[in-house]
Amino acid sequence: MFDDQPRVAPSSEDVSLALRHCWQPVARLQDLEQGPQRAVLLGEALAVFLIESGEPAVVADRCAHRGASLSMGQVVGESIQCPYHGWEWAGEDGACTRIPSLPDQRQIPPRARVPSFPARKHWGLVWTVLEQPLGEPPDLPWFDGDTWTWGHGTPYELPVGLGVMIENFRDVAHFAFVHEATLGPLPELVEPLDIEQDGIEVTLRREMQLGDKAAKFWSSVGEARYHVIAPNFISFQMFTDAGERCLLHAARAISATQSAHYWIEGGLAEGFDDRALTEAIDYEWRIYREDLPIISAIEPPELSLDPSSDTSTLADRFTLAYRSAFAEFVTRALSFRIRG
Repeated sequence: MFDDQPRVAPSSEDVSLALRHCWQPVARLQDLEQGPQRAVLLGEALAVFLIESGEPAVVADRCAHRGASLSMGQVVGESIQCPYHGWEWAGEDGACTRIPSLPDQRQIPPRARVPSFPARKHWGLVWTVLEQPLGEPPDLPWFDGDTWTWGHGTPYELPVGLGVMIENFRDVAHFAFVHEATLGPLPELVEPLDIEQDGIEVTLRREMQLGDKAAKFWSSVGEARYHVIAPNFISFQMFTDAGERCLLHAARAISATQSAHYWIEGGLAEGFDDRALTEAIDYEWRIYREDLPIISAIEPPELSLDPSSDTSTLADRFTLAYRSAFAEFVTRALSFRIRG
């Protein structure tokens, strides 16, 4: 039934190495306006901040002098200042730019530097990557931030690998059992799913069935489109009688078995103003909260990319295609790693 799935599944070590070449979100821009933030990516602590020009920067969250947390410091011009002894480190390349205790700044040791990482602004998030990136941050041709009314929900962390929650996001068979309180009664039967996979991307179109409670927030929905860009991004686009709505979801691997999640709610509908956006975000957060306790208890906490590891049926075609796309990303990243 699932002969198109990979025969040899990547190991947990393979996945972790591959994710080092993946752009991942580490902070919301709106949160950085309050000062530097700490983010852990694949076990590495990072300090994320906005330099004076407003551009994002990412460096290791450890001062090379005496090991203090740089994210506890403050931004000084284009650098971040350590809260312990005031040493300043350039956001661009991690070089030490000032040591207050030295009378002559020409005495800064040449080796005084902290690791720095690429930083990109995209969809109100800062994205980074630990090693040479495989490709660009995920993008959607239909989502134009200048024309949509959109905003961020509250980020959250889970004690499972990022793939577990990405898979849950469009596991169409769980809606009737987990989300009745927010969506209303839904059919348990899942129709044949029309899946398309192109490398690391998976798409699905289906006629959307809404419960009575969901219809109050989403109006009448005709078609729904789902788009995965493996390993850590998925979107949901709805076409309603009042216009388009969407939900974008991006994840960061804190470790193999821990993840952080960022999400964006948007509307391109007539009358979808800031008040409607706030209501939509609140409603979406209620739906997420129904998933979180169940997802937090999933065993094992790391998504298996072996299609034979679990028992699956036709209703799981979309999630199995995501696993296949994830495995394809790992294969590409490891090959890229060897060539690089």
